Amino acid sequence: MDALRLLAALAVVLFHFTARDHVRWGPLPVEAFPALSAVTRYGYAGVHLFFVISGFVILMSAWGRSVPQFVASRVSRLFPAYWAAVLLTATLRWAWPTFGDLGPVEVLVNLTMLQDLFGVPRVDGVYWTLWVELQFYLAVLLLLLAGPTRRRVLACAGVGPVLCTALTLAAPAAASAVTLLGFAPLFAAGMVLYVLHRDGHTGGRWLLLGLNAAQAVLLAATRQTGAIDHVTSGGRTSPVVLALVVAGCIGLVAAVALVPVVRDLDLPLLTALGALTYPLYLTHEYVGWALIDVLHTALGRYPTLAVALGCCIALAWALHRLVERPLQKPLRTRLEKRLGARAAARAG
Repeated sequence: MDALRLLAALAVVLFHFTARDHVRWGPLPVEAFPALSAVTRYGYAGVHLFFVISGFVILMSAWGRSVPQFVASRVSRLFPAYWAAVLLTATLRWAWPTFGDLGPVEVLVNLTMLQDLFGVPRVDGVYWTLWVELQFYLAVLLLLLAGPTRRRVLACAGVGPVLCTALTLAAPAAASAVTLLGFAPLFAAGMVLYVLHRDGHTGGRWLLLGLNAAQAVLLAATRQTGAIDHVTSGGRTSPVVLALVVAGCIGLVAAVALVPVVRDLDLPLLTALGALTYPLYLTHEYVGWALIDVLHTALGRYPTLAVALGCCIALAWALHRLVERPLQKPLRTRLEKRLGARAAARAG
């Protein structure tokens, strides 16, 4: 699962560097990488892979935990690296003449991770996925409050995505306002995979997984190709190809979760690389574009791409070692104590 996280992040990084419209290469990426960009435009689906993994991992982390424990684990996991990334990216945007900077108030709102809720511009465009994730966490929190039994989880994974898919197709404005709607089947597929992993195989569970996969593929083909075309040039995104890639994302998580020879792999290197995924995702876009801006004339396209990738991975390692590792455990422990004490006081 750690390796899949890294694969998803690298797919998004390559999408941003070699397919998404920007002029850091001099020409547009589609002109700088005409063959590569035709493939890496589908790196957008790295987001889909992230959401399936989240459905699996977040349900696993919530099962058997109290609400204070769940909230503390999510806050301590998300915010230390995010705060560092927001401040780093905001500073880079302020210093770089062609990026355009944000005001102090906008940066402060971004530090809450609620900028989409308040209609404030994002410090980095990639943060739109974090708002989708937060909406899913809220859904899991409600499930925790009700008590996460297997029957309730499967009911939520069956009914919820059908309603979300119908609403997304019938009322696109609703999906724009509540961004979880268009991606709910991906999270639900991950949840069903966790139940299959935890409690074993039944025909009904596999049917439910297939239903969610079919909805995810339908939404990708009908709704999300437009999102890719909106930010890329050089041809249209094939609904068939994107649908196959999204189906493949679900299949990859299924293989890692359920196939014994894959599931039981325990390679420290993959775990170490997987730990870099979140800081890499948070910081790569503007840092990479700045490096491309400076280096592409002297080094050429592919050496510059390699250097940009290497520097972004090195920065992710630094954030993991200097920010995430020192802060996550103390923050989690402190939050668990405070939230647990408040919950006990209310119960008393």
